[in-house]
Amino acid sequence: MTRRLAWLAAAAAAGGLAAAAGPSRAAEPVALPVTIAGMTYVASRGETAEVQVEAQRARFDPASNRAELEDVHARVAGRDDAAGFAMSCDRGELRLASNDFLASGNVRGTMGEGRRFSTDWVRYDAKRGLAYTEAPVEIADDSGTYRGVGFRYLVREKRFRLLGGASVVQKP
Repeated sequence: MTRRLAWLAAAAAAGGLAAAAGPSRAAEPVALPVTIAGMTYVASRGETAEVQVEAQRARFDPASNRAELEDVHARVAGRDDAAGFAMSCDRGELRLASNDFLASGNVRGTMGEGRRFSTDWVRYDAKRGLAYTEAPVEIADDSGTYRGVGFRYLVREKRFRLLGGASVVQKP
């Protein structure tokens, strides 16, 4: 699997990023961790972008190999690059070695079958291809709106399960 982070973060991790103080001074190394505005991270397999995360602001720490994100949009491809899973949130944490992702704060998203959801947090486990939450969630699709105490969604298989305490929200 190929992983690409915005060029700035990759250069910083390699120790190759420097900041020039002015035309007459030599370049000085940038202290790590580094903060990046407008970060894009892509993990791909062949021609397919399996995981794509964009953030307005990111703090990349090469020592822990993770990025703390603000104002985040993430997409995970389904099988054969079909629509899989997309979400936006206020904050996120991306583990670069595994592509695992934690979204928190005003999490809203869609699943491949057209379901829309909102909740406080969602975790994506890349190895299992599983997006899940155990926080109260509201799910809407063409057949109605449902509330539950969480969900499990296998992205590649498009298998969805609303967890216990589920109820149907009636529209007047």
